[in-house]
Amino acid sequence: MRNPLYRTIFFFLILILVVILPWWLSTLLLFGLTIYLPFYLEVLFFGFLLDLLYSPSFSFPYIGLTFATVLLLIIMFIKTQIRR
Repeated sequence: MRNPLYRTIFFFLILILVVILPWWLSTLLLFGLTIYLPFYLEVLFFGFLLDLLYSPSFSFPYIGLTFATVLLLIIMFIKTQIRR
């Protein structure tokens, strides 16, 4: 996965799927890509996008972004521990 073209294709494909699919299916898809791709920081953008699309106005406004950040940090920590 060293070719940036793959990441760009994944980005636009996931962007379309996040808008079309339900939020829970998009979340599962992003979780899988976070595990599959190395250092997938694009998940933070999609967490923010999910907040904009599906977050109710009366709750904490950045729950998707917070969840994506915590998920990314946990997966990065686990990957470094496994590779040792």
